[in-house]
Amino acid sequence: MLDRIRSLETLLKTETWWRGLMIVAGVLFITAIASVGAIKPKGEQVSTGEDLGDSISGLGEGLPGEEVTGTAEEIAGGTVGSVGRRSSSSTQGGTSGGTSAGDLNFGLKTQGITAKEVKVGFSYNQASCGDSAFLQAFFGAATVGDFEKSINTFARHVNENGGIGGRQFKPQFYDDGGSGCPEKSLAAAVKMADEDKVFLAVPGLDVVSDYVISKKVPTWGGRDLPESLEKYGPNGLQVLQPHDPTLEAWASFGKHYLKSGSTLEVDLPCLIRIETGASGNWDIPEEILVGKMKKYGLQFGDIIVFKDDASTATQQSEAIVRRADEKGCQHIYFMAGNPVGLVFMTQAASSRGYFPTWTFTSRTALTDDDNIGKLMDPAQWENAIGLSIRVPAGDHPMEGNCKRIYQKYNGNDGQENSVAVTLACVSVLPTSEMMNRGIQRTGDLDANSFLVGADMFRDDFYYDAHVPMQYHFPSAKGPFKTKGFSHWTVVDWSRGESRYLFPKYPCYYKTFGPDNAGCEDLRATYKK
Repeated sequence: MLDRIRSLETLLKTETWWRGLMIVAGVLFITAIASVGAIKPKGEQVSTGEDLGDSISGLGEGLPGEEVTGTAEEIAGGTVGSVGRRSSSSTQGGTSGGTSAGDLNFGLKTQGITAKEVKVGFSYNQASCGDSAFLQAFFGAATVGDFEKSINTFARHVNENGGIGGRQFKPQFYDDGGSGCPEKSLAAAVKMADEDKVFLAVPGLDVVSDYVISKKVPTWGGRDLPESLEKYGPNGLQVLQPHDPTLEAWASFGKHYLKSGSTLEVDLPCLIRIETGASGNWDIPEEILVGKMKKYGLQFGDIIVFKDDASTATQQSEAIVRRADEKGCQHIYFMAGNPVGLVFMTQAASSRGYFPTWTFTSRTALTDDDNIGKLMDPAQWENAIGLSIRVPAGDHPMEGNCKRIYQKYNGNDGQENSVAVTLACVSVLPTSEMMNRGIQRTGDLDANSFLVGADMFRDDFYYDAHVPMQYHFPSAKGPFKTKGFSHWTVVDWSRGESRYLFPKYPCYYKTFGPDNAGCEDLRATYKK
């Protein structure tokens, strides 16, 4: 979610948070870290596990200090010993979805675990290749933050509170070059998955996540398109909503809340989306969204594509705004992995005297954050209405959790509200909780139990103030729900208060219907 903020495309992780989460110029730089579903450039080939072959080494019973490696199938069959032993009682209990934990086999590889630690790999644009340095300087340290410092902070928090079943959560960092230095991407992926053999990968680019997933390594971030799930199984765990229900919600929101497109001469909606790139994009072809809109009787009057090139952001934004204005677009649907492009476009629109309604989903990571809203042109952003998974201030017991943890170890260094802190929080806290829940249920820490732990999220885990999360892995063959959030509420920007308001709260929706149909009050879950 966050590795999408690294350039105009990376406007954003993570990924991907991963992914988001992943999650703002620095954002651009940071979001590279959590590819929450970017699209691989056409013609780019990434070697798969089938191409290169998997090197599996069984290490017996997982003695102290000894690393455990192998596919989940080998471990389940006794070829490779896993760290820790399942008790007979724990293997008989099913996951909350009803499947016996002992019977689950997702075909994933278990590696990177010793008796003392669990290795977790994070890739991002360490050297600020390409546009990242420009964007980081443009937005400033308070917005961008320090990614490694933030990850290490939340890892320290986990380790001082029991770790991963007594083991240390050990972050390792890799330079994937971002979209500015693509020659680094595959090297980072190979080192992470094959050489250092991390247990869990948190990739900053889809080029990286595609390779790691092909090697059967559990991944926080990556894709959730049906073809990817069919090919690789349950890859790409993240906090962001799956793409299909996200677009369904957005289309129903346009029809029943924005009421756009019902009369094209008055309510013409247009789509602005980023071009295909290495990261920071939605890995969703525009025809899928177009199809969802048609389902609700809506159509775009124009679809405008902008390029992943921050150096031409101003010129591109001026051209985009001119085209949208001349076309008569009253509702601008913005589809990208992060909001950096909106910063430039809202400035260009005000300069032109063009004031459409801007709309976004919470999958355009961090757009619904007050600190990001303040970066937009204020005259434009008071016309912004979007979808969010957040909860209004004062209404959630976990409010400010990420900030409190960061400040406990770093004091008031000015970065507690940065993208880096958000990305680190949504990467480390949920994944460590999944590992621990898997151990509690099965007695083991391996790739299978990690997914079992995720499957145990049933509207009862919060890293901060947000709607409940739920994952689902009913069998090794699917279907899989790999992304955690399922509900949205409406937010609109108050220029006078410089924050988002929640006009439909406490209503949250999976899809919107006429006369407020679809409203669900979730307060009973997060007030437990």
